[in-house]
Amino acid sequence: MNTTTGQAAVADEQTKKYLTLLELSKAIASHRELPQLFHDLACRLQSLFDFSHLGVLLYDERQNVMRLHLVETCEPTEWQAPKEVPIEGSIAGWAWQNQEPVVIRDLHLEDRFPVAKTVINHPVKAVCSLPLTTAHQRLGVMTFWSEYAGVYYRIDLDIAKLFSLQITMVVYVLLHQTYLSR
Repeated sequence: MNTTTGQAAVADEQTKKYLTLLELSKAIASHRELPQLFHDLACRLQSLFDFSHLGVLLYDERQNVMRLHLVETCEPTEWQAPKEVPIEGSIAGWAWQNQEPVVIRDLHLEDRFPVAKTVINHPVKAVCSLPLTTAHQRLGVMTFWSEYAGVYYRIDLDIAKLFSLQITMVVYVLLHQTYLSR
């Protein structure tokens, strides 16, 4: 493949990613509740990320844990994500505390997060966790779980961060609307 053909292929791939982001923006604008939004997003995101489960864990200040707010899949599954995980020793807790994405390409080779070892016997083999943070508040994390080791070797973190910014704003707005309506 010559240089021009290679550059065109990369440009086409980037264009597809940004078009998918645009479609995700449209989906975000059309939903008023998080469960429906994430159900819609779970299948649309398959073109950007290889995952089996998409979850949002929000920080619970009273208990000092990351609490599972919702989990969605594109295909039916029996796997259940943990309902909560401690801040210390968990992937979600580290991403939330440090405000940096965490990409685990193979859970079997990972030893930084002892809490992650609790899902080793489940179909989860790779994880990508992105902080959901506004200028005023650290809300939690959005986590992608995959049944396949190695799927996040080529993840485009720039695209993932752009998407997580969009999700952060919708989570923030919808959570505040729910709080105000009480």
